[in-house]
Amino acid sequence: MVSGYHGYGNLGDEAILAVLCEGLTDLGVPRSEIVVLTGNAQYTKSVHGVQTVDRYDLKRVWQLLGRSRLLISGGGSLFQDVTSKRTIPYYLGITEMAFRRNVPVALYGHGIGPIGASVYRKLVARVFRLSAGFTVRDSFSVQFLEKHKVYVPVDAHTVDPVFQWPATVMEQRGTPVIGLNLRPYPKWRQQFQDWVRVLKDIFALGYGIRFIPIGPGDAELGLMLQRHLPRLELSEPIALDNFRSQLGQLRLFISMRLHGVILGALSGVVPIALNYDPKIHATCEQLGCRWVELVELDLLPRLTRDVLENYALNRDQQTHQLARLRQYAARNQDLLRQVLEG
Repeated sequence: MVSGYHGYGNLGDEAILAVLCEGLTDLGVPRSEIVVLTGNAQYTKSVHGVQTVDRYDLKRVWQLLGRSRLLISGGGSLFQDVTSKRTIPYYLGITEMAFRRNVPVALYGHGIGPIGASVYRKLVARVFRLSAGFTVRDSFSVQFLEKHKVYVPVDAHTVDPVFQWPATVMEQRGTPVIGLNLRPYPKWRQQFQDWVRVLKDIFALGYGIRFIPIGPGDAELGLMLQRHLPRLELSEPIALDNFRSQLGQLRLFISMRLHGVILGALSGVVPIALNYDPKIHATCEQLGCRWVELVELDLLPRLTRDVLENYALNRDQQTHQLARLRQYAARNQDLLRQVLEG
């Protein structure tokens, strides 16, 4: 059984699930024996070829756990209370059901935090102590566990599972375009005019800009911007089966979503990240890419120009880093192997 934020149109979470399912099948687990808790059963079944159960049908989840050999929780930012105060209780509840059913729990590629409530911090640390094994994707998560007296083996410190996918470089054709992804965030309306001004400055560099939705709520932001910037292109949301062809045609990808940064890099495009969360900073450190704080948006046009002027060097460095990160990401697969072998 797999528990995560699946079936909601978030490309990053679907990419993690795709890597996870590939890893399980490589270890001899048929997709017909993988049950995913999801918010959209039809979508998850058609895209990933797995069994599904409504993530809120807790009675059915309880029944299926009784026949499960393993619960895999993750990956991604499941243990955080920033986007919703209900997130941590839900995922803790699923793991607690597994413990009560005597089902081993594997915590796969987690990025922990931010967690504001002290009671949640203690309960999250408890889950890691009781787990059959875990991996965490960044140093912030390692520090959290060590602070709460959870021993973190060297092999448990990994990177995002999606880095297991090989990197490719697409042949770029036509007029170079800069990609842009923004996600809803609390100060969006307050900073809206700042974004209009900044994007005008980026247009002045001589490139087109294409807004690319990756997760829920992104497309609405693109529409709002286009009303003030008619030259802004709007893309359909990208999907797992076309992200390389869509992102690979960009000259540069400015992304607020973590997996926009990762999938852009895997498509051979140099990303610039918009840092709103420790996980963005951590991944940029791993990948060696540049980022801008949301409180310093005025720096973005100058940084964009600098990256473009040194593009070949930036991409060569990124290619080297991706090869190294792929080796680290394999530790997530090692976790699956270990827990399945008992």
